[in-house]
Amino acid sequence: MSNVDHAEGHGARKGSHGGGDGRPYLMFWINMALGLVVMYVVMFSMIDGLVDFKNNLNMFYMAVTMWAPMGIFMLATMPGMYPNRRLNLALYALFVLLTAGSFWATRAQALIDDRQFVESMIPHHSGAILMCREADLSDPELVALCGEIVEAQRREIDQMNRIAERLR
Repeated sequence: MSNVDHAEGHGARKGSHGGGDGRPYLMFWINMALGLVVMYVVMFSMIDGLVDFKNNLNMFYMAVTMWAPMGIFMLATMPGMYPNRRLNLALYALFVLLTAGSFWATRAQALIDDRQFVESMIPHHSGAILMCREADLSDPELVALCGEIVEAQRREIDQMNRIAERLR
Protein backbone atom coordinates (compact mmCIF):
# COMPACT_ATOMS: atom_id res chain seq x y z
CA MET A 1 0.00 0.00 0.00
CA SER A 2 1.43 3.39 -0.93
CA ASN A 3 1.58 6.30 1.50
CA VAL A 4 -1.30 7.98 -0.37
CA ASP A 5 -3.43 4.83 -0.17
CA HIS A 6 -2.52 4.43 3.49
CA ALA A 7 -3.48 8.03 4.30
CA GLU A 8 -6.74 7.76 2.38
CA GLY A 9 -7.55 4.53 4.15
CA HIS A 10 -7.40 6.37 7.47
CA GLY A 11 -9.64 9.27 6.53
CA ALA A 12 -6.92 11.84 5.82
CA ARG A 13 -8.61 13.04 2.64
CA LYS A 14 -10.07 16.52 2.43
CA GLY A 15 -13.63 16.44 3.69
CA SER A 16 -12.87 13.56 6.02
CA HIS A 17 -10.68 13.93 9.10
CA GLY A 18 -7.65 15.88 7.97
CA GLY A 19 -8.94 18.39 5.45
CA GLY A 20 -9.41 22.09 5.72
CA ASP A 21 -13.20 22.02 5.70
CA GLY A 22 -13.53 22.41 9.48
CA ARG A 23 -15.25 19.06 9.99
CA PRO A 24 -12.62 17.79 12.45
CA TYR A 25 -13.28 20.82 14.64
CA LEU A 26 -17.04 20.35 14.37
CA MET A 27 -16.62 16.74 15.48
CA PHE A 28 -14.24 17.91 18.22
CA TRP A 29 -16.93 20.24 19.61
CA ILE A 30 -19.64 17.59 19.32
CA ASN A 31 -17.37 15.20 21.23
CA MET A 32 -16.61 17.87 23.83
CA ALA A 33 -20.28 18.83 24.27
CA LEU A 34 -21.30 15.21 24.76
CA GLY A 35 -18.41 14.72 27.16
CA LEU A 36 -19.47 17.70 29.27
CA VAL A 37 -23.03 16.40 29.52
CA VAL A 38 -21.79 12.94 30.54
CA MET A 39 -19.34 14.37 33.10
CA TYR A 40 -22.06 16.56 34.62
CA VAL A 41 -24.48 13.64 34.96
CA VAL A 42 -21.76 11.33 36.33
CA MET A 43 -21.08 13.89 39.06
CA PHE A 44 -24.38 12.70 40.54
CA SER A 45 -23.45 9.01 40.61
CA MET A 46 -22.92 9.24 44.37
CA ILE A 47 -26.45 10.36 45.27
CA ASP A 48 -28.62 7.98 47.26
CA GLY A 49 -31.60 8.33 44.92
CA LEU A 50 -33.04 10.39 42.09
CA VAL A 51 -35.13 12.41 44.53
CA ASP A 52 -31.83 13.99 45.65
CA PHE A 53 -30.81 14.97 42.10
CA LYS A 54 -30.59 18.77 42.06
CA ASN A 55 -29.08 20.71 39.18
CA ASN A 56 -26.51 23.07 40.63
CA LEU A 57 -23.57 25.23 39.71
CA ASN A 58 -21.08 23.40 41.92
CA MET A 59 -21.54 20.16 39.99
CA PHE A 60 -21.26 22.13 36.74
CA TYR A 61 -18.05 23.83 37.91
CA MET A 62 -16.52 20.49 38.84
CA ALA A 63 -17.60 18.90 35.55
CA VAL A 64 -15.97 21.78 33.62
CA THR A 65 -12.82 21.44 35.74
CA MET A 66 -12.53 17.82 34.55
CA TRP A 67 -13.83 18.44 31.02
CA ALA A 68 -11.63 21.35 29.91
CA PRO A 69 -8.34 19.44 30.29
CA MET A 70 -9.82 16.74 28.05
CA GLY A 71 -9.92 19.31 25.24
CA ILE A 72 -6.22 19.96 25.78
CA PHE A 73 -5.46 16.24 25.77
CA MET A 74 -7.46 15.63 22.59
CA LEU A 75 -5.70 18.43 20.72
CA ALA A 76 -2.27 17.39 22.01
CA THR A 77 -2.61 13.66 21.32
CA MET A 78 -4.21 13.92 17.87
CA PRO A 79 -2.34 16.74 16.11
CA GLY A 80 -3.00 15.26 12.67
CA MET A 81 -6.74 15.54 13.25
CA TYR A 82 -6.57 19.24 14.14
CA PRO A 83 -4.19 20.92 11.68
CA ASN A 84 -5.02 24.59 12.30
CA ARG A 85 -2.16 25.66 14.55
CA ARG A 86 -3.54 29.14 15.26
CA LEU A 87 -6.97 27.76 16.18
CA ASN A 88 -5.37 25.06 18.32
CA LEU A 89 -3.38 27.66 20.27
CA ALA A 90 -6.58 29.63 20.88
CA LEU A 91 -8.31 26.44 22.02
CA TYR A 92 -5.43 25.57 24.36
CA ALA A 93 -5.72 29.04 25.90
CA LEU A 94 -9.50 28.72 26.19
CA PHE A 95 -9.28 25.34 27.90
CA VAL A 96 -6.58 26.52 30.31
CA LEU A 97 -8.76 29.51 31.23
CA LEU A 98 -11.84 27.30 31.63
CA THR A 99 -9.93 24.87 33.84
CA ALA A 100 -8.55 27.63 36.05
CA GLY A 101 -11.81 29.57 36.05
CA SER A 102 -13.99 26.63 36.98
CA PHE A 103 -11.53 25.54 39.67
CA TRP A 104 -11.59 29.07 41.08
CA ALA A 105 -15.41 29.21 40.84
CA THR A 106 -15.69 25.99 42.86
CA ARG A 107 -13.24 27.12 45.53
CA ALA A 108 -14.69 30.66 45.74
CA GLN A 109 -18.29 29.44 45.52
CA ALA A 110 -18.86 31.97 42.75
CA LEU A 111 -22.54 32.72 42.13
CA ILE A 112 -23.58 30.37 44.94
CA ASP A 113 -26.49 32.05 46.67
CA ASP A 114 -28.93 30.55 49.18
CA ARG A 115 -30.78 28.52 46.57
CA GLN A 116 -27.64 27.23 44.84
CA PHE A 117 -26.16 26.35 48.22
CA VAL A 118 -29.15 24.17 49.07
CA GLU A 119 -29.20 22.60 45.58
CA SER A 120 -25.50 21.74 46.00
CA MET A 121 -25.70 20.43 49.55
CA ILE A 122 -28.58 18.01 49.02
CA PRO A 123 -26.64 15.77 46.58
CA HIS A 124 -23.56 16.09 48.80
CA HIS A 125 -25.46 14.87 51.87
CA SER A 126 -27.15 12.19 49.79
CA GLY A 127 -23.71 10.85 48.85
CA ALA A 128 -22.87 10.33 52.52
CA ILE A 129 -26.07 8.31 52.93
CA LEU A 130 -25.22 6.15 49.90
CA MET A 131 -21.68 5.49 51.15
CA CYS A 132 -22.88 4.48 54.60
CA ARG A 133 -25.57 2.22 53.19
CA GLU A 134 -23.38 0.50 50.59
CA ALA A 135 -19.97 0.33 52.26
CA ASP A 136 -18.95 -3.08 53.58
CA LEU A 137 -18.12 -1.90 57.08
CA SER A 138 -17.13 -4.21 59.92
CA ASP A 139 -15.72 -1.84 62.54
CA PRO A 140 -18.50 -1.40 65.13
CA GLU A 141 -17.63 2.25 65.71
CA LEU A 142 -17.86 3.01 61.96
CA VAL A 143 -21.14 1.09 61.69
CA ALA A 144 -22.57 3.13 64.57
CA LEU A 145 -21.19 6.35 63.10
CA CYS A 146 -22.83 5.56 59.76
CA GLY A 147 -26.15 5.06 61.51
CA GLU A 148 -25.81 8.54 62.98
CA ILE A 149 -24.66 9.98 59.64
CA VAL A 150 -27.63 8.55 57.75
CA GLU A 151 -30.09 9.87 60.32
CA ALA A 152 -28.50 13.34 60.47
CA GLN A 153 -27.99 13.69 56.72
CA ARG A 154 -31.58 12.64 55.92
CA ARG A 155 -32.90 15.09 58.51
CA GLU A 156 -30.74 17.88 57.01
CA ILE A 157 -31.82 16.99 53.45
CA ASP A 158 -35.46 17.24 54.54
CA GLN A 159 -34.74 20.62 56.12
CA MET A 160 -32.93 21.85 53.00
CA ASN A 161 -35.82 20.71 50.80
CA ARG A 162 -38.19 22.80 52.94
CA ILE A 163 -35.84 25.78 52.66
CA ALA A 164 -35.58 25.28 48.89
CA GLU A 165 -39.37 25.38 48.61
CA ARG A 166 -39.46 28.59 50.60
CA LEU A 167 -36.74 30.16 48.40
CA ARG A 168 -38.58 29.40 45.15
